[in-house]
Amino acid sequence: MTISQQLRRRALHYLTIPCIIGGQSHAETKVYVSPQGNDLAEGSIEQPLASLGKARDLVRKKRNNDPSSAPATIILRGGSYSLNETLRLEPQDSNTTWRAHNDETPVISGGAIIKGWTKMNQDLPEISEQAKGRIWKARIQPGWRFHYLFVDGQRAQRSMSTDAFWRKWPKDHTIGKPDTKGQLVTFKNKNQLSHLPSNGDAEFVCIIAQYGVMGNGVVTDVNPEKGTIRWNSKLLNLRNSRHGGERGYRFENALCLIDQPGEWAVDSEQGVVYYWPNKGEDLNSAQVIAPRLNRLVHIQGQEDQQSLVHKVNFKGITFAYTDRLPENQWPDHWLCRQWENVDASLYFSGTEDCSVRHCRILHSGSYGITINHHGQGNAIEHSEIGYTGSGGIFLEGYGPGNLDVNKHNHIAYNYIHDHGLGNYWHSPSIQIYQSGHNTIHHNLLQRSAYSSISMVGMHYKYMSDKKLFFPGTRDGQWHAWNYFCARPQDFPKEIQEGVKNGTYRFNRETMKPYMHSRNNLIEKNVISEPHSKLNEGGALYAWCTGKDNVWRKNVIFKSRSMPGSSILALDDIAEYFTIEDNVFWINGKILDGVGARGTERGNTASGNIRVNFRKDHQARRRGNLNKWWVNVSDRAPLDKLLNEIRTEVSSKGGWPTLPEIGIPSEGETITKYGEEITQPKGSHVTIEE
Repeated sequence: MTISQQLRRRALHYLTIPCIIGGQSHAETKVYVSPQGNDLAEGSIEQPLASLGKARDLVRKKRNNDPSSAPATIILRGGSYSLNETLRLEPQDSNTTWRAHNDETPVISGGAIIKGWTKMNQDLPEISEQAKGRIWKARIQPGWRFHYLFVDGQRAQRSMSTDAFWRKWPKDHTIGKPDTKGQLVTFKNKNQLSHLPSNGDAEFVCIIAQYGVMGNGVVTDVNPEKGTIRWNSKLLNLRNSRHGGERGYRFENALCLIDQPGEWAVDSEQGVVYYWPNKGEDLNSAQVIAPRLNRLVHIQGQEDQQSLVHKVNFKGITFAYTDRLPENQWPDHWLCRQWENVDASLYFSGTEDCSVRHCRILHSGSYGITINHHGQGNAIEHSEIGYTGSGGIFLEGYGPGNLDVNKHNHIAYNYIHDHGLGNYWHSPSIQIYQSGHNTIHHNLLQRSAYSSISMVGMHYKYMSDKKLFFPGTRDGQWHAWNYFCARPQDFPKEIQEGVKNGTYRFNRETMKPYMHSRNNLIEKNVISEPHSKLNEGGALYAWCTGKDNVWRKNVIFKSRSMPGSSILALDDIAEYFTIEDNVFWINGKILDGVGARGTERGNTASGNIRVNFRKDHQARRRGNLNKWWVNVSDRAPLDKLLNEIRTEVSSKGGWPTLPEIGIPSEGETITKYGEEITQPKGSHVTIEE
């Protein structure tokens, strides 16, 4: 199915949605907001309001909480709107457009400016030799714990015990059993714990497998004499790796860890933030911002009452600076399968026909945008999403069950880049979990820590495990059901009972009706530098999906090797895909061009080309070579497809901010990005050999 065919189908889908406005014509409600406004004003262009919450409330009042009475537009004048609380929108806020005034640039910020910096003169024992006499500090409100700091718009580096590539991180730790009080971790190097705080500010960033099983466990109960701490996380428990080299740790956020310019730490208990300025930075004039909100906008429909949020639109607005929840505070309903943070600056749940167009979502502590559970007909177009702690966009449907309600969304002409900055490296530019019939095309995706586009579901062996299938089984702080958030109540009683007593086992056929990541069209996206942190997963990746997904005419470039990854990767139970006419240029060794497990069925692959091939860059697996993909020594197929995509994007105004495409031109020197990826013997690859 082509893009135009998919969009026609999507248009027919819209026709089945009841219009929220009746046949009667109603005058539009307009409300103006300005950073120089007054919340006691009338909300006109001459007398604008000052806050977004007051603008929302005024629209509610004018429409008597009935969005069908008239459409509304809330117009934001240029300048910064610093939020003290998340802007929450509900069904009565439907049929409302929030937009910039003309060409002005409104910025909705979750950050607060930190002032009053002074140079430290105390010679504290926890300050490293390198940092003595170089650290500045500022007072903040006690209890304010944040995970990001920005100096003149640039993300500063949180202090850390090592800045080495993760394969070189220390491995001298042993782990105890999960415990509700926190999982005990013991270290041979006891000295490193001497000045580490126990108040929950420090985090233990730990990798337990190369494919991104990692978390930011909150550190408590530090005992330097015994060489122990406790790891606190609802995301995952620590466990031993399948391969000895695929593990490692570092500590982050402590005054004792600051040992180079650009690093910072916060002591929330004392209400102090510390920073070693970079050369040339003047903290008397620099703007230093820390986030205080985890979400800027939360749209929440009421699915159980069949009251959704319709037609809330954002246009021309910049959203910036959010934080993330510490992992020991995560809600019980959050999905944890991908070892990522599913929260977002813009969080939509229970929505239809909402949109984000010509916006910028920057410096999110988690995802840029999440469309959670019921989300249909939503559009994210012509927007930039960048510098995120987790991924770019998350289409998060319900776990396996009968609720197939996240679908028919449209993601196009966006510039999505630089993810995993909060140590959630298993986060792609676009994540699709249990979501189908989506159209994702003409996006520029750059520098993802993991895959660029991933679509996943739940394996039948996990569906057959009662600990994962039913809620309620806890292992320490971790809730096993959160791995996939399945809906056992949707299954026949005999299946529920069979899973409980171990007499019923799902298989690839009986699981398929409950896998809703189906009929997705991924076409004409340009991907540059995937896998900036991890080794495997594919630029495009699928695992345990539904049927009839299409990957077509995508361009992929990486300046280094991908020896543990199939570039187009069909992992477990990724069946009945159409993969055609994709072009990829990988400047190094790869695992496979188009890879799939031998047990998968119904996949069709043709016309896929690896360009600029050199013999010393041979694929490690070549069973599908000359069948599903071919090598060519020139770059003509890449230039042809790239020109086609760029022409089509230019006709729509180009990608936001007109970025460099990230693929070298003919004869241009290749600039290597990221670490050189090596593949230790016996380590994990996308599809096992």
